[in-house]
Amino acid sequence: MDFKYLPVKIQTYRYYIPTTDVLYPMVIGLENPAAQRKINEEIYKLMLDIASELRHPQFTTYITGSYEIKANERNFLSLTLGQLGNFGGAHPMTIIKALNMDVSSGKVYRLEELFKQDSGYVERISEIVSREIIERDIPVLEEFKSIRPDQDFYIVDNNLIIFFQLYEISPYVAGFPYFSIPIYVLQDIIVEDGILSRMMGI
Repeated sequence: MDFKYLPVKIQTYRYYIPTTDVLYPMVIGLENPAAQRKINEEIYKLMLDIASELRHPQFTTYITGSYEIKANERNFLSLTLGQLGNFGGAHPMTIIKALNMDVSSGKVYRLEELFKQDSGYVERISEIVSREIIERDIPVLEEFKSIRPDQDFYIVDNNLIIFFQLYEISPYVAGFPYFSIPIYVLQDIIVEDGILSRMMGI
């Protein structure tokens, strides 16, 4: 057994102030204290940023939230933080954000860093998303053209999950549109020895 690839230990903490009650994760027991501190700082900052974004400037906003661990293996941690804000409007507003981190260094990965330079990853992924929107009959606010270069994503079970926020491409009733792309479909454009290669075991 390669002990360096064992899952990291996760501990749940609670952020509670009047009108806000959010559960969030912290990693513990890492061999690299600097990496552990960086990871936990990133998680905590994102948790606060989401809550701040949800708060309505004119109405009291009641916020609840939690998290999901999507991947915890091969020195890689992928997770989502989700929060719901209720300020008495027609619909509560929900925001889900992801963090994708190298456990050994604490580095947080952006989508573009998963792919080779000038790989055309935006166009490649956009084509897949566009095709799935049609195949799955996903309602859209306007014709879908492209993902953002920094589109929200996480990784789970050898799949790259691309997702969109409420109202980003679809009406509220459609929820959060998710698109699961097998990593092997993108194998020719991913960074060699990168996170996606590591998750595939190559």
